[in-house]
Parts: sequence; structure tokens; C-alpha cells
Amino acid sequence: MTTNTQRAAQTTEDRKVFLCKLHPDFHMPADVDIGVGFDADAYAARLASIGVDAVAFFAKCHYGHAYYDTKVGTKHPRLDYDMFAAVAKACATHDLGLIAYFSVFLDTVAVEAHPDWELQATDSKVDAGFDSGNYRPVCVNSAYLEELFIPQAIEIATQYKVDEILLDTMTGFKPCYCSACKASFGRPIPHSSDEPHWLEYVAWYRDSYDRFFERTADAIAAANPNVAVAFNWEWGVRRPTDPPAHIARITADLIPTGVVASEVTHYSAGTGFPHDYMCGRFLDGLGDWNNNTRESILYTASATIANGASFYIIDRQLPDGSLEERGWEMARDVFSFVQQRHSVVVDTEHVAETALLHSYNHQMGDRLQFFPEPVVRQQRMAPFEGASRMFMFHARHYTAISVPTLLRDVDRYQLVIVPETEFMEDETVERLAGFVESGGRLLITQSPGDAGVHEGLLELAGVRIDAFSPLEYTYFGELPEPNAASGRCALAKPVGGAVEIVRQIAPLRAGHKGAKFGHGRAPAHAYEGYAAATERRVGKGTVIYCALPIFGEYWRRPNPHAQRLMWSLLDRIQPSPIVKVSTGAQVEMTTMRKGDDLIVHLVNHSGRELLIGNWYPVTEYMPVIRDIGVAIRLSGGASLPTMPMLEPSHEPLAATSRDGYAHVTVPELEFMQSIVVAGHFGGGQ
Repeated sequence: MTTNTQRAAQTTEDRKVFLCKLHPDFHMPADVDIGVGFDADAYAARLASIGVDAVAFFAKCHYGHAYYDTKVGTKHPRLDYDMFAAVAKACATHDLGLIAYFSVFLDTVAVEAHPDWELQATDSKVDAGFDSGNYRPVCVNSAYLEELFIPQAIEIATQYKVDEILLDTMTGFKPCYCSACKASFGRPIPHSSDEPHWLEYVAWYRDSYDRFFERTADAIAAANPNVAVAFNWEWGVRRPTDPPAHIARITADLIPTGVVASEVTHYSAGTGFPHDYMCGRFLDGLGDWNNNTRESILYTASATIANGASFYIIDRQLPDGSLEERGWEMARDVFSFVQQRHSVVVDTEHVAETALLHSYNHQMGDRLQFFPEPVVRQQRMAPFEGASRMFMFHARHYTAISVPTLLRDVDRYQLVIVPETEFMEDETVERLAGFVESGGRLLITQSPGDAGVHEGLLELAGVRIDAFSPLEYTYFGELPEPNAASGRCALAKPVGGAVEIVRQIAPLRAGHKGAKFGHGRAPAHAYEGYAAATERRVGKGTVIYCALPIFGEYWRRPNPHAQRLMWSLLDRIQPSPIVKVSTGAQVEMTTMRKGDDLIVHLVNHSGRELLIGNWYPVTEYMPVIRDIGVAIRLSGGASLPTMPMLEPSHEPLAATSRDGYAHVTVPELEFMQSIVVAGHFGGGQ
């Protein structure tokens, strides 16, 4: 069976590695002069001098304006030369990679020329689409793809020396009622889930986008197979499925925080594909000009590169093509920090140890019923996001994987976690059962939804569910003072050789049976024979089941007691991970491999972070964490094969051996530190 890494290598073999990338936005309205006095050679020279490896320069913006001499599109009306060609020549001179940026579903010029191409929110109303108050959206099923979009992309791929075409989708996947959609669907398009053929329409509409993406990638690859193709946000954490042929990278963007960067890149690392995360240098979204803090961008960069991803900074070019000096200064500082760590982040991969399943069917529904509702989809991301935060803030290594990746690659992992996942296919359950029989370890947490957990998984765990608690809370542990946990919990009993390892304690059935007791919850009352957690041996492996929706609730209401319950279950099922970290601070740990070398990255998540407009993060202050204990598992010997080195300072770390681990102390951590143990995997572990 082909692994993800092998699949990715088939698309990305021999491509250059660009660790530091600059993405200068250039969405320019028609009434401004463009590129006046622009010196492309000086621009590229300065990019190279501050550590940029590649620049994403605009071929076509959201207005639909091209910044090159196009024969099929619309060149910006106040650009009187081929600006893209000048940049391409300068990048070649200064050995910079060149990525051609293309707007996909926003194209005001195209819609003005072809009104029938515009996305229609209803039978009579045009919708602005995603983040497009200044632009006009194009329908995925219109003639735009074949008559304009692909011909323009082929122009760039064949007439200019580019390394990659970055296709920025910019769509909220809102249903469309244009004439092209009506004709293609072949019947009246429903307006809500209450009407006939709604789910049939939803599946067809999602497939329309898939066909668009696949057709585009095929056309670019046929025109020039040496040009990489990437679609922003597709096949990443928002849509955990396999990409089509010819996709070279997994890319996502925007929010300047290590929390989002970590979550996104933990998933994209699991795809086996090269991957990126990008964030703006700005204080408030991408429409601002103020700098965000240096701390915000360094924090985001650290979480990105610690997971083996490349890092972009999004800037904004002025109409003449220049960048603000404060933008240059920010990029210089951040890329200097990243390039200092080049040797310990490039060509690395996650050590396959703990896999966290991230299911597309759970997120979208087994019939795509949640696909049209972005708010509902976001709510259904809660178990994955809660697990991500729990692991990243408490120095536990994990790799997020999709169901297709699980089917191909599960045997590479020691432990698989299935976090509150509904709508699992029989094939996936059978693959997990085989994994456990062969010695794998499985941890399942209970979904609170009506669909619950697949019966096959409950059978594998040795669990019978009698009912769900009528309350949105329960207790776990031992009387008289067990710990409380939020969420709709299962009333579960072990069967088939499973054993109870943590008790569930029922609340006092008073005050509307516990629903309205004084200021809140009724107190813990009695053990009624139901388990909070069970364990079962299956073949050579082990399954632990938790009746609480522990990860989703951690995202909604972080509960340190529930978190400690989860750590006790993990320590029970996986007592000897490759790396353990001891610190009371919020620190992320990733365990990486580069050839035979083990690389341990530590990222500081303990900063003081504010939210502008209740959504856009700013890190004001990053404290220095001191004396972090790191234990590295020994393999067949009394010591490590080589002395651990702290990078990028290249300082040796004294190690002491006990309990099967080599123990070192990292003296301080501001943003990121790395430990390298050369030859650690030379013995085949």
C-alpha cells in the first residue's frame, strides 16, 4: 500500500525547498497607477538580503486584473508594462523562487464582462461571497473555468519561469442559483433542507468544486509538469481528504497565532505533503497597515516550522510595487529567526507515534448534510480542536490524520485516538480492529450527538451503552469528592472482557432531577454501575474507551481535571513515548525525524495574547520559560548514541540516564528551542 509520503513524493520530487516566503498582496482597483518607477531587480535583491527564499507575486488579483501581458484576461488598465515578467527575471538573477498568485473565485472584471458567470445567492440576489465586499464572485459551474481561468493559468505556466502557481479559492461554498447551476443540476435547486433533493444538490455542488480543482490541476500539469500547483485551504484541516493528482503542497493562511498555526500544520504534516502556513504582518486582518507585534509573528512562525512546514508572511504592496519599511523590517527579523533554524526544520517529518483522527465525514456529515452550514461545521470541529489544544499546551506529541491516511498508514503508529467521531464507515472500523489485533493501541472518546459512536467501535472496546445522561454534566472518580465534567455523557458498562478503570458518579436526582439545583449543578451522589472509562485487551493490542466527550468540552470549557483524566488514560495506554517533557508552562513539543536524527522542538505557548475585534490575535508579551526537563527514551543501551545538542546555539546538553530515558534540561525557552540527537534512529526504531 502506498503511504502518504510516497504519494507526495510522486508529485513533489526534485522541487526546491522554500522555507521563508513572502506573500505581498496586490489587489489593486482600476483607478490607481500601477508599478510606476518599480525596480524589480532592487526589489528581488532586497528580498534575498533579508532571507526570503521565494516570493508569491501576483499574476491575477481579486479584481480580476492581470499584472502581466495576458492575451486572454484583462491587464490592469493603468499598468503599462509586464510587471510579472520583470519580477520573474529579477528572481532568476537573485536565485529566488517565484510563486504566481492567482485569485480563483473572485474576479470583478470577468463578472462585469459576463454577468451570467456571477454567483447568485438566490434566484434574484447576487451574493458577495467570502471576504469579498470589494469584489464580485464567480460561480464554479459557469463558463469561467474553461474560457478564462484555465487559459490564464496556462499562460503563466508556459510563458514565465515560475516554480508554483498558488490558487487562492476565496469561497464560502454558498449555494448558487445561477442559470449554469440550474442547467447542470438538471432540476429545480432547493433552497433549504426542508425541500426535496437538498442532500442530492449539496453533494452535487461539492463535486462541482472538486471537478473544478481537478480540472485546473490537470490542465496546468499537462501544460508544464515542472510547475507545482497549490490551492489555498483545500485538503487541509478544514477539509481532511486526499487531494487530486498534481497537487504539490497543502497551504493555509491568515491568523497570526501559534495556536492556529500548530493545529493546521499538525494536520498537514500528517498528509506527507510539503506544507505551508502564512499569516499577515498586520495588526487587524489583511486590510490594515499597522504592524502586529514582533512577538505575534515569531510565535506563529515557531509553531509552523516546528511541524516541518514553510512559513509565509503576508504583506501589502503599495501601488508602485514597493513595500513599507516597517514591513521590510518585520520580514527581516522573522526570517532571520527562521533561517537560523534551517538545518533542524527543513526535510523533517513527524515521528509516527500518536495519530489523532480528523474525520471529514464527522465534520461534514455522512451525507454532507453539514456542508452548507459553516457555523455548524465549525462546531463539529470542536473535538479535534480541543484535542489539538490539549496536546499542544501540554507538550504531548501527536500527528493529525484523515480517514484515507488512516486506511493507508495506520500501522506506522503506536496509538490512534478517535475523538468523539460520528459517521464512521465499516471499512475504517475494520482497519482499526486489525490494527489493535496486531498490537496497536486505540483510545476512543464518546460523541455526545445522537449518532453516537459506531457500533463496531463500541464492540471493539467492549462497551454497552444503556442510555445517555439527560444532564449536560457528570462526575468521575471516587466518592465522596469526584471531579465534575461537562457534556452529554454515555451511561456505559464494560462487556466482553472489558474492565472498568474509572467510575462515573451520578449527580443527586434533586432540583428537577439535577437540572436546576441552586446556582447550578447538583452534587455528586452515587455510583450507579456506569463507567467513565474502560479498558479491553484485543489480540495483542489494547482499547481504552472514555464515556465523556472530553475533547470537545475541553475546547468549549477547558477543564484541568478532565485534562488530567485524559493524561492518566494516555499514560496507561502509552506509558513510554519517545519523548517526555516536564514543565508547568504551556509548551508544545513535536518529535521529528530527519534521516536517522531525532529532533525535538519546543514552542512556547505561554504568551499574553489579546483579541482585536474579538477575533484577531496579538501577542503582547512572551515570557521566558526556564529549566524545562526533557526525557528521551533510550533504545537498547545505557545512553544516547550521541550527546544531545541544543539548537540553534549548538550547545551540548548534559544527559543523565534513568528509568530507560536520558534526561536533559533546556535552560530557557522564549519562542522555540530544538534538541538534536544525531543517529538516534540508527538502530531502526
